[in-house]
Amino acid sequence: MALTRVDRISGLPLYYDRFNGSSYGRTAVPMRPYIDADFLAQCTACFDDLKAVLAAGEFDIAQVWSGGVGREGSGASYHYRNRAFDLDALIFADGTRWVAKTFPERPFLYLAIEAVLRLHFGTVLNHDYNRAHEDHLHFDNGSAPRFKRDARSHVIFVQYALTKLFNQSVGDAGADGVFGPETEQALNRVRRQLGIGSLSEKENWFAFLRTVAKAALASERGIVHAPELVS
Repeated sequence: MALTRVDRISGLPLYYDRFNGSSYGRTAVPMRPYIDADFLAQCTACFDDLKAVLAAGEFDIAQVWSGGVGREGSGASYHYRNRAFDLDALIFADGTRWVAKTFPERPFLYLAIEAVLRLHFGTVLNHDYNRAHEDHLHFDNGSAPRFKRDARSHVIFVQYALTKLFNQSVGDAGADGVFGPETEQALNRVRRQLGIGSLSEKENWFAFLRTVAKAALASERGIVHAPELVS
């Protein structure tokens, strides 16, 4: 396993925001993680893509804040192989920020970012995957990017895209990570509207992800506030 040490990816400086109990999403220090060389190449391509996609929505990334890459010891997690990344926050050139734990209050930008990550990585663990991932997006290269209807995180992403971006119902349980008949019917309706074939085909999955990213950014930019709430 060839490791390299970096302080930036795709030209974006890396910061660690978990150096004390209250620093998450608020303050950060420069980080220089050791990272697997092949995984670094994939991360670079991913962040190149993410910069371009978000810039189209007028979000220019200036910094990447992370909860870590490598991990000491051994275990099943790809962090132990320096092939995983925990994305906590993005800082933008205008001084604003996106923080992963704000998904319930700010779902659109989260979904746009997640869609781009899924274009490059098969494993992306999201807010509702479990409690441990409520405050960051985990991604690793343990599997190739494709849609898996039996993967909880994949289904949660699709269900949120359907409900929040395309005004579909996926059943009373909402985004529960189960690809049941109501989710399948909602997805089929949206696919037909978009002219996208079965998501089992990689090119269709990628087309869906690109569409989700674009729609999510449009929704984020379209948010308006009641006059009395605007200072």
